[in-house]
Amino acid sequence: MSNDFTSGVIAAPVLPFHDDGTIDWPSYETYIAQVAEGGARAIAMNMAASEGGSLTPDEQSQVIRRTKSVLDGACPVISGVLSGYTIGAVATAKRMVDAGADGLVIFPSLPTFIPKPIPIDMLVEFHADIAAAVDVPVIAFQTSNSDYPQGTLTELAKIPNLVAVKDAAFSFEKASAIVDEVKGLNGRIAVLTGNDTFILENMLLGASGALIGFAGTATAALVRMQELAAKGAITEAYAIWFKLGPLARLCWTAPLRDYRVRMKYVLMRQGILPNCVARKPQPAITQADRDAIDRCFEAHGLDDPAYLPAGRRRAPLKAAS
Repeated sequence: MSNDFTSGVIAAPVLPFHDDGTIDWPSYETYIAQVAEGGARAIAMNMAASEGGSLTPDEQSQVIRRTKSVLDGACPVISGVLSGYTIGAVATAKRMVDAGADGLVIFPSLPTFIPKPIPIDMLVEFHADIAAAVDVPVIAFQTSNSDYPQGTLTELAKIPNLVAVKDAAFSFEKASAIVDEVKGLNGRIAVLTGNDTFILENMLLGASGALIGFAGTATAALVRMQELAAKGAITEAYAIWFKLGPLARLCWTAPLRDYRVRMKYVLMRQGILPNCVARKPQPAITQADRDAIDRCFEAHGLDDPAYLPAGRRRAPLKAAS
């Protein structure tokens, strides 16, 4: 478990599809190489942003294998573990590690974890069973659908290979409470923000990094922003976020479901992807969203190559055949 997933920017990119809903591997491979070139600490696939829940088990494994092949050690690869029951989650975790995943993000067990309150011992047992089945670092995942009670992280921190929690509750108050709880654990685990609408603010609260879908674009700029925030260069960090924050808030506006096609439209506009197709039943992007993103690009100068995933226009790493 040599990989450090406790700080920096871990990108959770989108997954491109052809018009017929099949995975567009050539576009994916050239795109993902550019995300890595942008300096991502790691790349997380089979996440919500990459529509992991819409992929077959074989496709999830293919995503990890192909990503590893393309990156060829440029950065580690993490896989989401999505399952509504423990046995299925353990099997998925093992399958992703066998495919080459260097770490795992344990998604909440839905719908079991939706009703409140969630018993802490149930949460701990779920994570512990998955973590014990693999020999890689694991990251817990707090979402708006699964409000983990105060004290959960203190107990999860007792799991040896659980190294961090991704907070994507999209609540500033919850983010603050999570950071405060983790501060009392003497560095045992870290907080990675998954709150795309207030990434920098969450870092300034105390999150040591980000595991974030928005880093599927402007990766290099977000990496630089995190580095500046970590050393207290707040004005310089905000100079970047004042450009990118409006786009992040626009992509993650209601209905939240549509952030995937909005992000794909951003990448299409940047010349990275050929379309903004998501797997059905995800609807197509609306014309209103297209127009709003176009206006945002124009208002904030986001056509600058500095906001491409690699931070510049240059040849990507060689894609796998």
